Amino acid sequence: MPRLWLGNACTEHMVDRMDLLTQDDFDGILFAMKRLVWLMRDGDALVLPRPVPGDFLYHVAQHTGISPARIHVIAPDADLLAQGLLHFKEILGRLRELVTPDWEFCPYIHDRGAEVFARELGLVTGSRFVAEGGAELLNSKVVFRALAAGAGFAVPDGIPCRTSEDLLYTLHRLLAAHPAVILKRDRAVGGHGNTVITTDPGLEGTGAQRTIVLGDPADDEQVLKEAGLTATHAPQGEIVLEVFHPDCTSVYVEVDCPEHGEAVLLNGGQLRTDQHPPVLAGLALPPRSVPGPAWEHFTSEALRMARFMHSLGYRGLASIDAVIDQVDNVWFNEVNARLGGSTHLHHIAKTLVGPDWTDSHVLISRFNVRAPALAHLLPAMREHGLAWDPHRGHGIVIASDDTAATGNLEYVVLAHNHDEASALEDQLTGLLAQYDS
Repeated sequence: MPRLWLGNACTEHMVDRMDLLTQDDFDGILFAMKRLVWLMRDGDALVLPRPVPGDFLYHVAQHTGISPARIHVIAPDADLLAQGLLHFKEILGRLRELVTPDWEFCPYIHDRGAEVFARELGLVTGSRFVAEGGAELLNSKVVFRALAAGAGFAVPDGIPCRTSEDLLYTLHRLLAAHPAVILKRDRAVGGHGNTVITTDPGLEGTGAQRTIVLGDPADDEQVLKEAGLTATHAPQGEIVLEVFHPDCTSVYVEVDCPEHGEAVLLNGGQLRTDQHPPVLAGLALPPRSVPGPAWEHFTSEALRMARFMHSLGYRGLASIDAVIDQVDNVWFNEVNARLGGSTHLHHIAKTLVGPDWTDSHVLISRFNVRAPALAHLLPAMREHGLAWDPHRGHGIVIASDDTAATGNLEYVVLAHNHDEASALEDQLTGLLAQYDS
């Protein structure tokens, strides 16, 4: 059956403060949503904020076998697929002419806004838990801590904070025993709303947009301003304050909680970070620097968590995130009950290599990479032997393209081992440097 894909990231039900989103945020959201093109089959429809560049669409089609003439991309040319926009005639009217009740509904996140939209189109969705806002519940960092702790999963020491008193007493307690804590907004994504607080000026706050260095642990003013809490309530949303583990390794697994059958692990890996700021920049599948026993413990517990989510009634894909500290303790820190940053990567690898691609290949990705237009880059990649070659079984494809608007793209390297992948990535970096010079 055809599928309706909805690029509804960072909308009203996913983030607390849409009014704080910047143009850079909007560009990043669109960048991520373009990845959905890799998941499409002939006959599918995709709703995105802005159109998909033609060169990128044809690049994807060459590898997936879809025909650009046989898919439907509806793009109102907006910053975001806000809920009100989805119900405009330009989107809803066109889809009513196209979509029938037998279509499968595939939103980026199945929140209540997506459910209302599906019902307007006469589409039946499977999970009552999800239809009632269950995905949003799991995505809440505040709710996640309570559910995870109650089910016996290891979470970092800390507490969800609703008031300034919650925050200050917890801050002083944690900083008396640990070098740093991290303040996380309840509903924010991609490191936004994450602030590391430390008394060590040399500490690197990987995974956070900002680090606050306190000259005195009792200096509360900066932290209170960042949190936005009052003595009685949380006007900007609740926050989580928990121990920050410096020099940890951030890992994830993607799971599927199907309509029928047991929850399963699909893929897993390690987060790659940039230095300035030290936030997510890509993934490595499988992880490159995680000891075997720690990885086995993490994946075993992550599968148990997926089964727990499944028992609540959650259906669909989800990413389960954790950090592994320097003594190999695993600390779970959040669930993303939606399509994740590896969904398209796993699909690309299955498409190019096969369903058992992890038996023979590794994958590394990097996004927000400065690059020329694909019309120039793709021929150069082929000329230098960097483009994906099915006969050699290694190479690079473009996972998302925003070179026309921001000059950035995301690439994926598939190779037989990490050394081969690193060599291909280094060659691509050298090629891209020629365009910057």
